[in-house]
Formats: sequence, C-alpha cells, structure tokens
Amino acid sequence: MKKYTIPSFEVFISDLRSHFAKTLPETEHWEGVRQLLKILCADEEMRQKSKEWIAKRGVELQLHHDPDYGFFVGGLIRQPNHRANIHDHAHTWTVYGVLDGRERTHVYKRLDNGNKPGEAELELLSQSDAPTGHVDIVPPWVPHSEWGMGERSVAITVRSQKPGGYAQNRFNLKTGETNNNHRGLKLIPTSV
Repeated sequence: MKKYTIPSFEVFISDLRSHFAKTLPETEHWEGVRQLLKILCADEEMRQKSKEWIAKRGVELQLHHDPDYGFFVGGLIRQPNHRANIHDHAHTWTVYGVLDGRERTHVYKRLDNGNKPGEAELELLSQSDAPTGHVDIVPPWVPHSEWGMGERSVAITVRSQKPGGYAQNRFNLKTGETNNNHRGLKLIPTSV
C-alpha cells in the first residue's frame, strides 16, 4: 500500500479501507464515510498541505484510488468565486468535504422523467452554506453545483469509483438543455 507524508491522510485511508470492508446498507455506509471525512477536514496539517495545491478549473487532484475497494479520493482546488456548472455524478456516490475556504452548495430536483434526450427541467431544492469542515453526501443522479464564496477553496471528495470512465449529466438551468457526455474533470496524480 502507498505511504503518505501527512499522518492524518494515512489514517484516513486506513480507516476508509476498514469501513469499505464492512457490508453496510448503502446510506449507512456513506454516512460512515461522511463522518471519516469530517475528521480529515478538521486536520490543520492537511489544510496546510492543501495550500501548496494550484487552483485550476476543470482539474481534480487524484490523492488516492483504492486498488481493492475501488473508491477514489480527490482534491478540488477552486479559484476565488468559482461557480461549478450544474451536474450529477451519474450512478456514483460522492462525499464532498470543504477542507479550506467557504462554499455554497446548491441541490436541484429533476422535474421531468428524462424521456426527452437533451432536455431537463430542474427546480432548486436547497442552498446551504458550506464553510471549512462542512461535509455533504451527494447520492447518485442528484443535480448539484458548488459555488466559492470569496477566496480560494479546497474540497476533498470520496467517490464510489474513479471519475472519467462514465458519462455524467451537465445541466443548463436557463435553457433546459442537458448533455450526458461529460466525463468529469481531468485527473492529476498528486502526492499527499
């Protein structure tokens, strides 16, 4: 198994592997991942390490891809006042924790049944502040968007599978258009 230079990240990966080895119901499993990510997002050494990471639009840092359980841990470094497009993560689960900075999460409900290719009708369900330490669970097929609320922000993701190998939906709220050919962000391996 790969060794990491940040002790809290090493413990986090070990704890995630132990958690993934359990056979828990899906929602209970992802709530457990959420609790583990909360601990990591409270770690000052991890936060300081993230200050070395460069903010680039369209990029996710690959921090860990587990060889046994398939889960993926990534880092999203957002430029000041970043506005992510509305998107889903297809069939995958994502736990999203703000390690540094402040964001706002927007969650949408799809009102149509998806039977018209290229079209979708969305309704905003909620907006919530996501300060440093905040962790959300994003279930499969849920349209959402993250907005930076000022300076640079850093988020850590734990995904049920490595992004890029499946199509995700992107939504245009104004026109009602949707595109399901999006393959996610460009992945860049990074040491922790």
